[in-house]
Amino acid sequence: MPDPCARAQLMIRPARELAGISMRELARRVGVSVGTMSGIETGKTAASPERLAAIAAELDTTITALTELQSPQPADAAKEFDWRDYPDREIDPALAAAIGCFVETGYHGATMRTVAAAAGLSAAGVYHHYPSKQSLLTAVFDLAYTELAAHVEAAADVDDRVLALGNVCEAVALFAAVRRDVMRIVVTDRANLDPADRPRIEAVSGRLLEVVRAQLPDGDDEDSAATARAVLDLCTGVCRLERIDDPADIAVRYRRFGLRLAGLDGVGSRPG
Repeated sequence: MPDPCARAQLMIRPARELAGISMRELARRVGVSVGTMSGIETGKTAASPERLAAIAAELDTTITALTELQSPQPADAAKEFDWRDYPDREIDPALAAAIGCFVETGYHGATMRTVAAAAGLSAAGVYHHYPSKQSLLTAVFDLAYTELAAHVEAAADVDDRVLALGNVCEAVALFAAVRRDVMRIVVTDRANLDPADRPRIEAVSGRLLEVVRAQLPDGDDEDSAATARAVLDLCTGVCRLERIDDPADIAVRYRRFGLRLAGLDGVGSRPG
């Protein structure tokens, strides 16, 4: 009879991906290195029942539930996520129109009527999905941060802090270049968020900041927090550039700038 713990161990990765948690984050939560966590997920490193239980708890599941999880068949397996790849967005016409209006006229200059006109809808048609202009702004922030967080966490998921920092800088800069419309809104309209939504949005922003901070050299907490903020502000600032001919080239350039700002110029600058 197959060992239940061995079966559960091999189901950690599918469960982690279903939970939307990066390998690095799960490793941090259970107090092991990324290399060890990688070994556990692939079965190269045996995990004790106690450690398996701790991992399962972080994934909001149990060892028994892990053993019952079905691994995706090759035909159904998702394509490996590429944090440098940005496919076309699939968003509804009202939200797409709101993004364009907010960028062109600013949040305060846009109205539900101008959004409706840009979307080719009636005002009632927009109100049916979005009860207010504020709800559209919140949806833009959710759209931006959901996608950015996925790319940043994947970029940081390497077993080298300096390489991870370079990847994160590149990922943020690339997002700011490719998705410059939503990033410009995030940068300029944060103060216009409804106070009820702001804590949730700030929590997501704070997690991104912590990803950057976690890759910095060990040092004074206050100094590392300021450095992380400066690096993140530098890379998100790409959205303000007047002209971006090659987003990938800009992103690699800002990768170097970010490492330089963190005092790691010339170290780990190769794309990973």
